[in-house]
Amino acid sequence: MNTDLSVCIIAKNEEDMIRDCIQSVRSCADEIIVLDTGSDDNTVKIAKELGAKTYFFPWQNDFALARNESIKHATKSNILIIDADERLANPELLKPTIERSVHDTGGWLIEVRSEAIRPDGSKDVYLSNLLRMFKKHPDVKFTGIIHEQVIESLIAAGYKIENTDLKFIHLGYSHDSGSMKKKNLRNLELLDHAIKTKPNHGYEMYHRAKTYLALGDLTRAERDIQHCLGILNSNSATYPQALNFGGVIAYQQKNISLAIERANESLSIVPKQGFANFILGESYTAVSDFQSAFDAYRKMKEFENNTDFFARIIGDYNLPKEQLFFRLGRSLLGLKKYAEAEKYFDQGLKINQKDVGNLVGLANCAFAKRDVTQARELLEKANSMNPGRPEIEKFLSQVVSLNGFHKVKEMKPVVEQNPDVEPFISLAMIVKNEEKMLPGCLESVKGLVDEIIIVDTGSEDKTVEIAKKAGAKVHHFEWTKDFSAARNESIKHATGEWILYLDADERISPTSTGNIRDLLTQAGDDVGGFICTIESAHVQLDGDSELHRGGYPRIFRNYGYPKIHFKGRVHEQITPCIHAMKKSIIFSDVIIEHLGYNQSREVMEAKIKRNYEMLLEHVKDEPLSGYAWYQLGQTLANMRLFEEAEKTIRFSISTGNLSDSVFASATASLSQLVGNQKKFEEALYWADRSLEKAPDQVYALNLKAYALMYLERPKESLPLFREIMRRLDAKKSVPHSGFDIVINKKIIERGIAQSMQQLGLN
Repeated sequence: MNTDLSVCIIAKNEEDMIRDCIQSVRSCADEIIVLDTGSDDNTVKIAKELGAKTYFFPWQNDFALARNESIKHATKSNILIIDADERLANPELLKPTIERSVHDTGGWLIEVRSEAIRPDGSKDVYLSNLLRMFKKHPDVKFTGIIHEQVIESLIAAGYKIENTDLKFIHLGYSHDSGSMKKKNLRNLELLDHAIKTKPNHGYEMYHRAKTYLALGDLTRAERDIQHCLGILNSNSATYPQALNFGGVIAYQQKNISLAIERANESLSIVPKQGFANFILGESYTAVSDFQSAFDAYRKMKEFENNTDFFARIIGDYNLPKEQLFFRLGRSLLGLKKYAEAEKYFDQGLKINQKDVGNLVGLANCAFAKRDVTQARELLEKANSMNPGRPEIEKFLSQVVSLNGFHKVKEMKPVVEQNPDVEPFISLAMIVKNEEKMLPGCLESVKGLVDEIIIVDTGSEDKTVEIAKKAGAKVHHFEWTKDFSAARNESIKHATGEWILYLDADERISPTSTGNIRDLLTQAGDDVGGFICTIESAHVQLDGDSELHRGGYPRIFRNYGYPKIHFKGRVHEQITPCIHAMKKSIIFSDVIIEHLGYNQSREVMEAKIKRNYEMLLEHVKDEPLSGYAWYQLGQTLANMRLFEEAEKTIRFSISTGNLSDSVFASATASLSQLVGNQKKFEEALYWADRSLEKAPDQVYALNLKAYALMYLERPKESLPLFREIMRRLDAKKSVPHSGFDIVINKKIIERGIAQSMQQLGLN
């Protein structure tokens, strides 16, 4: 094929890539030029074997310089630029593309399809149209020491640019993480030099922001993206690209409103694109706006085979199809449209049977329909395919505990009442419409408690029937919007020496049941109660989870009501009463698993609304109760009323009457709230206050480490991140303040990487 075409490649140590690259262009090239910049492998040997003309040019930290050297050796009228990790997918189109071009066309855009292979074999795809073929002309040269371009000199030479159907496959994102990091650090060094030369050149600033993003340094990435958006012309092709990556940076920094704002501005410039819609879908999901998320993902699907010229110029993003179906299904799951969600999850699995997300999605649908058997089967399959994921294991554990609960008639009594034996441990519970959760709770105390007291506040399902079949003494109590009143009614009827209180969505950990009776038997008379660790897994629709740990006195000596009683309308406490009797409360190794946060959005919103209304009454009744104000602040934060939450928690701290554990929790919450506003000095202050009361925790230590890192004090932040990792590996339980939240290790690893980057150790 005579195309009058020179193919130019610059390469260094590309023996694994160069062969397929050259093979992909041999049929359409009149000559192939390989400019080697210092290989010490077989790159040059392979190129010569395949008929390429090879030249040596020492690497001088300047891509444009190397590109221009390569095209000096070209002898044909047209030049095609390709990298060793790229392949020309359709060489048969090259000659007709050149032949049908108008006479003043001097440059041709080629679609570059960058593929990143996921562990399950699926591909993330990023599409862009780049000027990779052009007329040979003495004035046409590359500029830019990195991310070099030739387009400006082509236009200056009077040539027009034309779009084509030619396609490159780019494999550069499939390198291992070590190679990618090395490549990004090299790019960063070149970009730093370029920006020193041209401090107000938005193009290099945009690429440095992307490089920082790839390296996990979000603070510097955001700084650069703000700078480049401020200096770029809004008509520039780089501007919507910068908005999109700025949206990604904002999302990763949990600044969801800014991510949405940037994505929408990008769409106002280039409406037919998938990338900005992907950012909107992820962002709306993060704030549980599932309808908006679904609409964004649906538009992304509409543009997955995008031919829009402007979208390709700025670069577009395609998810693997199964991942897109998962996100559509996840959105519908959040909207409680289970049948529709199921269809999308099924479509995703047809494409990739190993996609764990779609399996978990189907399990959520089955669970919502109360088909716990199917949910269990799906989760067991997901767990076997991707073992060790705590969020799947936790969900599976919950489903296993519920499996068969609908078979109420087969349930055996948890306790057999013996009138001749005085109970040692009484279980006291308050319930309402808990037919799904109650059996699992009662099963967890089998063989542990001697008496079950259940106070029902108005159930309309099979709760009472389940309780009676388990051997419980059931009492009825009219709900008065006061948890303490209901709790106190339950302990009025307890006859055991010790009282354990649980909610229906809680279970005594199997590792704890064998130790409790010995613990209580050996307790001295001065001991009034034992603190248990409550573990709450906050499981999200996408499978992520955050483990909260709190220490609360859930087992206490039965001094008889009203000598022993609860206080507080909501988030009621037994502690003040025990302390008033001058009795001690001792820490124990007893773990209680709380499943209440793995609920539908509707259920959680109803709980939050109920708690909000009750807490308002509580603070009216006790306007100086720091605990009541703190709980109100936490509820406001759950309602995403962050400004009001901050003010309320500040007031709770100012009352000066918080217990150590509540003070630790309140100051940590305030640290996070002000940190989210980038008030890092204040975030550091409140994290330190929290650590004063709970020095063994990881949550406030993580807040402190990140505040130091954002203040660019990496010598202080790095040791803290490493200490957090040590504590997580040691699997420490609740600190003696009774408060902590277990941090996902990925968050700590990111902090370590960013601190090391600041220190120049990466």
